[in-house]
Amino acid sequence: MNFQIARFGSRLFSTGLDKIRNIGIIAHIDAGKTTTTERMLYYSGSISKLGDVDQGDTVTDYLETERNRGITIQSAAVTIPWNKYKINLIDTPGHSDFTFEVIRSLRVLDGVVTILDAVAGVEAQTEKVWKQAKDMNIPSIVYINKMDRDGANFNMTVRQIVSKLATRVVLCNIPYFVNDLKTQSHRFVGVVDIFEGTLLKYHENDDGNDVQAIPLNEPSEFKDSEQVNQDVMKLREAAVETLGEFDDRIVDSYLETEDYMKVPTYILHEALAKATISQDVVPIFCGSSFKNIGVQPLMDGVSLYLPNPGEAQKPSVYSPVASVPVKIDLKSGCLINNNKNLCVAFAFKVITHPTRGLLTFVRVYSGILKSNSKVINTQTGDKFNIGKLMVMHGDKPHDVDQLGVGNIGVISINVENKRISTGDTLVCHTLKKSADGLHKNEKRLKLLPIEVPPPMFSVSLQPMTAGDRRGLDQSLNTLLMEDPSLHVHVDEDSGQTILSGMGELHLDIATTRLRDDLGARMEIGKVMINYKETILKPTAPVAKSIEDSAFKKGQFEITLSLDSFQGKPEDTGLIRKDSEGAVLLNDNNLVIFEQDCEPDFILERVKRVSRGDQDWDLPMTMENIQNTILSSIAASLQVGGPVAGLSMHSMIVRVHKWEIPQDFDKISSLVTLIRQAISTSIGQLSEKQTTLMEPIMDVAVHVGDSDLGTVSQDLSTARAAQVHSIDDELDSTSSEKLYWAKDLAESIPLPQDPADLASGRHSSPISGRKVVKAITPLREMMGYLPKLKSLTRGHGSYDMVYSGMQRVSPERLKVILDE
Repeated sequence: MNFQIARFGSRLFSTGLDKIRNIGIIAHIDAGKTTTTERMLYYSGSISKLGDVDQGDTVTDYLETERNRGITIQSAAVTIPWNKYKINLIDTPGHSDFTFEVIRSLRVLDGVVTILDAVAGVEAQTEKVWKQAKDMNIPSIVYINKMDRDGANFNMTVRQIVSKLATRVVLCNIPYFVNDLKTQSHRFVGVVDIFEGTLLKYHENDDGNDVQAIPLNEPSEFKDSEQVNQDVMKLREAAVETLGEFDDRIVDSYLETEDYMKVPTYILHEALAKATISQDVVPIFCGSSFKNIGVQPLMDGVSLYLPNPGEAQKPSVYSPVASVPVKIDLKSGCLINNNKNLCVAFAFKVITHPTRGLLTFVRVYSGILKSNSKVINTQTGDKFNIGKLMVMHGDKPHDVDQLGVGNIGVISINVENKRISTGDTLVCHTLKKSADGLHKNEKRLKLLPIEVPPPMFSVSLQPMTAGDRRGLDQSLNTLLMEDPSLHVHVDEDSGQTILSGMGELHLDIATTRLRDDLGARMEIGKVMINYKETILKPTAPVAKSIEDSAFKKGQFEITLSLDSFQGKPEDTGLIRKDSEGAVLLNDNNLVIFEQDCEPDFILERVKRVSRGDQDWDLPMTMENIQNTILSSIAASLQVGGPVAGLSMHSMIVRVHKWEIPQDFDKISSLVTLIRQAISTSIGQLSEKQTTLMEPIMDVAVHVGDSDLGTVSQDLSTARAAQVHSIDDELDSTSSEKLYWAKDLAESIPLPQDPADLASGRHSSPISGRKVVKAITPLREMMGYLPKLKSLTRGHGSYDMVYSGMQRVSPERLKVILDE
């Protein structure tokens, strides 16, 4: 096979729905995601030369920062032809600081390949991204990589997959080793296909294209053929028994011959695909991407077992006007509102291309998106023409005329008209290439937005000179458009620009990009914890009003009060599905519109419109008015509190009443009143009635038995942690309901493994290691990794996840403010 993506042209982009796979590569950092992606591109014929992460010349790690550091920082998309299939693949970062890149990529994917390091097994970030995929109901196949490394342990890794990820598995292939007499070790040279009964033997120091396929049912010269045959028979029997639970044809076929080897292979493939898509079973593959072994069978597995867009789960669609029916059809894909001409696309990423300018990545969920169409951004209500459509090959775009249902591509954006952001929904009429002909409900429907995690760390930025201010602001605008998990605000006291992000590495990368790629001239301060402020006592209602001479019929008024809460907003009982529920803003803030708080003339219009007696005749829709009020409240809470000028968190803003003139055409005066009312409300409180909030982390520290006491003591004292459990590594991820996974991990049939022979026993996923789980302030975890490595002689590791914000005690408040 010798495809080139440019030459494959229209044939690739007109692939039928059943031949499309939208997949992502997810894993712990340094498991081999980018190397595997590079091999996939090479074996498909999309590139003619293999790139290397260490050499900085891979297709998907194209940013200068990525190539210099040897890590993936942002997700990158490629389209790969493989055996008449089209694989739209997104390579995602593995570092926890870039978790938003993983989240927004998963949002538009139908399946994932989870890559594991055969030496390290299931690592902390593996469990995190696995959970993220499962929370979105995305099926997965697993690829155990780096089987060539010393210490690689296939059986241990499989047992950890079952026990830690709590899933059933079917082994599609197993590693094949030869005994190296010179080194007295086992050398990984191929894989054995369990379903086809074939050994795929790769030649050393080869690019992986020259593969020797040896049928196991024929006489062979390789010495351990008997053991390999025994392994295949045992594992095929296990596959038949597992898959027989999901396809009666397997049971019927076995009963005809009572021979596991005679169950038709095509039935096993179909049953495994069905069980994979329903997330009952996970197919397991193995290989060594760096050594060019086992990648082609993995690509076959993607085609065979992961869903096409017609088999994937249907997207969640909602409209403020009416419910929207959504159907999934195996042939035509997703049908929204029973309208085959309705095109609905979701924007999940924006980048700045060096030659094409701003590009927006979209997934087309229904209909066909054509170049130069006029679309509606249902998030903003804007109507505008899109430019060219493209598909990406790393950083190289290829023009296409259209993007069909289920496809992923990019839209070019007019730089002067930046109207698409991450999480926006675009709609248009497929045939008319405009919004004409769409029902009013369709013009306002939205796909669920992408949840942005809160930033944990901040750094101050100061332009070198007054003349550098404009350049810095423009660079920041570009950066924030590309990465919504970054936040920017200006400290009113110091005048410094504060950039906030997910972690220290995230901010390091962001400031490097500002300086080196976007040309911003600035001084960078030290990294700080992202503290917030809140109030400890509810305020009395505050009323503000103003008469605007531009309007004759009425005045602008606002009456509101403030309160606060602790914990998660969903636990307050204030968020409900009906229209009376609270609205959740950034920083865990809630807004409640009290009943009948709207002006009488608007309430009357809402009633008449809902009855169908009249159309909406005001210059702004009710939704736009409320969004403006919400945006004003959010901005006012960002201005800063009385303790340290930091933005407010976990606040409840109750809007008791608001008024606007009946002859209004804009409501900017109301925006001013909201800011004044919130400032006055906070000003009512004394110093003791406000405080700081600090980020609290759920921490899991993995250590050996011998280091448990030292690490636990350090957590409890120096880290101010509340240790709530110490468990075996296996038990730490298995609740009482999931003990079946632990039992299954110990009993699952596995092949003979050189790692087991070397140790004289089967590989246990427990291996004398413990995990200490605790809750601790983020402040105490800064710089923890070097300390942990010192305490454990390099063997300890940890992972932490944001738990929430917590009010600080008066004593701790003084310590933080003194810093």
